[in-house]
Amino acid sequence: MQIDLNEFIWAIINFLVLLALLYKFLWNPILNTLDKRREEISSNLSSAESMKQQAEEMLEEYKRKIAEAKSEAQDIINQANRAAEETRNTMMSQAHEEAARITEKAREEIRREKEQAMKEVRDEIATLAVMAAGKVLEKSMTKEDHEKLVRDFLSEVGEIQ
Repeated sequence: MQIDLNEFIWAIINFLVLLALLYKFLWNPILNTLDKRREEISSNLSSAESMKQQAEEMLEEYKRKIAEAKSEAQDIINQANRAAEETRNTMMSQAHEEAARITEKAREEIRREKEQAMKEVRDEIATLAVMAAGKVLEKSMTKEDHEKLVRDFLSEVGEIQ
């Protein structure tokens, strides 16, 4: 196997021409395409980083808003509890006042009933006294007997009151 120098030189020349053609027509477009792709990837990475930053900011904002909403909800619950407590206290106060009015009304009714009963008892005693006086008058009575009878009657009526 012998290497022909003439063929070898032509092979090197062909190879160099091929390299020159590839460099001129293929190498620069490939490098340009790779540069554009690198720039696009870099742009996408910076865009992704920017979006990630925005997402983190939005997340923080949402967390803050949720914390505010929780705080507001707790405030509303506290206000509702206070309002319920005030309503309960008002209702208890009104119930106590109503109970006091009912008790006072019952006492007044009892007092009136007692006075009515006392009046009826006095009327009955007076009727009995008139009947007793009528029977006593049927008998002859002295002035001393009459005075004693009036004193006894008045003392009995005074004890009943």
